[in-house]
Amino acid sequence: MVINTKLRPPCFEQNAYPVTKTEENKVFSQENEQPRLDDRFLRYQMQSAAKYLLPRNRVGICLRHQIEQYGNVDLYKHRETQKAFYGGLMVCGSVWVCPVCASKISERRRQELKTAFKAHLDTGGYCTMVTLTFSHSARDKLDELLLALGKAMQIFSRGKRHDNFRKEIGLIGKIRAFEITYGENGWHPHIHLLLMHDTEIEPWDWSSMEDRLYDMWSGACAKSGLGTSREHGLKMHDAAEASTYIGKWGDLMDKRWGTDSEMTKANIKKGRSGSMTPFDFLRVIVEDGDLEYEGKYQEYAKATKGKQQLVWSPGLKDRYLIEDKTDEEVATEKVESADLLGILTWQDWKYILQNNLRYTLLREIEVNGYESALINIGIQKKPTE
Repeated sequence: MVINTKLRPPCFEQNAYPVTKTEENKVFSQENEQPRLDDRFLRYQMQSAAKYLLPRNRVGICLRHQIEQYGNVDLYKHRETQKAFYGGLMVCGSVWVCPVCASKISERRRQELKTAFKAHLDTGGYCTMVTLTFSHSARDKLDELLLALGKAMQIFSRGKRHDNFRKEIGLIGKIRAFEITYGENGWHPHIHLLLMHDTEIEPWDWSSMEDRLYDMWSGACAKSGLGTSREHGLKMHDAAEASTYIGKWGDLMDKRWGTDSEMTKANIKKGRSGSMTPFDFLRVIVEDGDLEYEGKYQEYAKATKGKQQLVWSPGLKDRYLIEDKTDEEVATEKVESADLLGILTWQDWKYILQNNLRYTLLREIEVNGYESALINIGIQKKPTE
């Protein structure tokens, strides 16, 4: 019996600007060549794939449903980047399952991290990053792993030994970043702790402190039903490595949606025997039409529902004058300096959705202008000469 795991069309956005091999590395010039395929198109494609895989998830309404029933949809153009975008639409605000929202949220969070990191170092503080992980297998279920990891983190972050560690380094606060990948050994949840402290960790104390922290972590894992190893369980990173991580935090997600050479179809196929992110599952669907990871993506979405990807110590954002906003608030807010180009009626928007033209309309506006875009996609008729 042949098992067909290919995606049943239609699912994806239309793209009026295909990229050829000779064009993909060129710089876009409106006069003599078509625009290269951009990150936004891939994000829209992946969002459509997520909607297909998660029919009851809010990602299905993201940038599709109007905020008001039978309301209008606004079209803007960013003054600086000249990128077109929509207003008046609902967003899901999910950094876990929605590639479109995650792109905006991760960029905002990266800037917050960089602001706090720089402010702390400028005042004479020190930063250390600790990466925590544990042993796992392909038989493990993600929700059970996350439950055990949460218990281990609670145990690791309390008790006399942890209090002594806090005092020893003069810990001001910490930021926890939570990431999940998938590979040959199944799900791989891991945590990065950015520690902001007043006392420098001397080079000769580095190894012994890492050993002590590992003892605390391995004990916490054992009490939570998890196993770990000294080789992989806990790693300490100095300020330079922590700075690199912060500077690339958003990129760590964005590059997996990008169109550079690292993210070609060949590399993704190769990555199936190595490590993938859940957004890579969507990429496989977009590029191959392959539903091999459908169940894994659904498992991931269920397990991460309601969880935070970045958690700051109480008062730490206030200390560095960073406004505290939820992911949904960040995804919803419009901070760009932009001009309103026009308004689409709900009938026009229904036509856009039915024909999968959300991306194409934006690119048409950027390339040919607002009025021509409406004509080219069929909303308005071409004026008679």
